[in-house]
Formats: sequence, structure tokens, C-alpha cells
Amino acid sequence: MQAPTNHPLDLVEQQFHQVAAFLAAGDAPQLQQAASALQALSQELQRALQTQGPAQRAQPGQRQRVQNLARGLQMLRDNLSRQAAINQQALKVVMPTAAAATYGGSTPVYGAVVRQSGAFRVLAA
Repeated sequence: MQAPTNHPLDLVEQQFHQVAAFLAAGDAPQLQQAASALQALSQELQRALQTQGPAQRAQPGQRQRVQNLARGLQMLRDNLSRQAAINQQALKVVMPTAAAATYGGSTPVYGAVVRQSGAFRVLAA
């Protein structure tokens, strides 16, 4: 068992893995809480890195770890987009919507033109 650590980068990595696990499990409430915590920890990491000197920032592997987190966040964003698309399709199955009309189905900005009945009341030449 590893000893708990308090370094902001370690905490961000742990929270990142937790967010990934909740996203893979499809647990939306826990995912929302974990993502909020990840955002807060990321802001703490940013402040901590800004206060460090250049010698402290040049620790071996720290830059690589941050780059790995950036790539991982991109993958999480892609997976979240896929999950949203799946949920949208499932919602369409449960609650279908009317298909958009091809011709004249949309409402114009300033109101619709009244449909003619076929009888000419006024004929002008």
C-alpha cells in the first residue's frame, strides 16, 4: 500500500483516475462531484506551480506527468461526448420527437403565410 501524499500533482492524478472510473461506470451524480473536485484540485496545482521557483518546477518527470494528464483529459472529454451522444439517442427512443418537415415545416421569424383555401374572393387583373 502506498503512503498518502499531499503534493497537488499527486492529488490531481488521483482525482483524474476517479473521474475516469465514474465516467466508465456511467455514474452521473458521482461524476459531477468528482469533476468539480478535479477542477478545484487543478486550480490548486496551478497556484502551487506558479509559486514554485524554476528549480523546483524542473523536478524529473513532473513535466511528463502534466503532459500525460493533459492527454488524459482530452480522452475524457472525447468519452464524455460519446456518452452524451449515446444518452441523446436513448432519449429519442424513449421520447420520440416529430421529424422536421422537408418543405415549409419551419416557422418563419415574422409569422407564417396564411394558407389559401383555393377560392378566389378578389380577382385583380
